[in-house]
Amino acid sequence: MGLQEDMNLPPGRRGKLQRLMQRIGATRLGTAVLGAVIVPLDRLVDRRSGGRTTAARALGGFPVVLLTTIGGRSGERRSTPINVIPHRGDFALVGTNMGKGFTPAWAHNLRKTPQATLTYADREHPVFATEIEGDEYEEVYAAAIGVYPGYARYRQASDHQAPIFILTAREGQ
Repeated sequence: MGLQEDMNLPPGRRGKLQRLMQRIGATRLGTAVLGAVIVPLDRLVDRRSGGRTTAARALGGFPVVLLTTIGGRSGERRSTPINVIPHRGDFALVGTNMGKGFTPAWAHNLRKTPQATLTYADREHPVFATEIEGDEYEEVYAAAIGVYPGYARYRQASDHQAPIFILTAREGQ
């Protein structure tokens, strides 16, 4: 059984509100505004809903989970709400940092310690992260654009190549 089946994460929604928010989020101004507010808002909505939803899921229709990594310098647990991209029964993470042109902290943490946890609906799922490149990278990036068209703008706006990680369930956990 793959991670997708194990987590039973419902697919993203694509109603009028979600399509509008995705179009806004794909603009330079939308990225700047959402980049400043979405993570704290996601954490608040996640806590208030008991892990059932996040602001990004409700407003943008994204499949969002809570990723917990081990801080590369601190050794402390670090959690952030994050979009997941379905990939061959597992999930992929794309480190665009909302088009900011630099790699997000969670990606650096996964490079140092690839063991992490995904949480959805108050259930923790231990995972192992593998960074990808080449043809698989391009395949996943194309799938990511299918989930959120803003990923295409992020790629055009920066010469920074966002890292992509595949998350698989850790066996025996």
